[in-house]
Amino acid sequence: MRLRGLVVLVLAAGVGYWIYKTRPTVTSFVDGLTRPLMRSKAVVKESESRRVLSEAVPAAPEGEDVKLTMIHEGMKRAEIEELIGKPDSFQQFDDEGKVRFRAIYVAARRIIVYEEGGRAVSIAVAAQ
Repeated sequence: MRLRGLVVLVLAAGVGYWIYKTRPTVTSFVDGLTRPLMRSKAVVKESESRRVLSEAVPAAPEGEDVKLTMIHEGMKRAEIEELIGKPDSFQQFDDEGKVRFRAIYVAARRIIVYEEGGRAVSIAVAAQ
């Protein structure tokens, strides 16, 4: 009985040390599992690109006190407008049978897509 407890303790300590040293993320874990299965550079490149974009922190232009880093998917339109103001352009479009709205912020260089309920479903950095 004591040997079993000791083995469990050693395993728990090993897993804890591994987590401490590698600091794994869900994305890196999924990439690690799917990379050998897919054997496709395109799939790995796409997932790596998504990871880099999701972990990237957008930078506000110098002298601008807008908190662009606070904007994230799932926020309500009113919350985003409170942070960065009204959009320069607002368009309705159809996305695979769903009504979506595209807000374009020229000064903040952002394009935000909202679902019909008013929540942000996509935030993109616009080209200059």
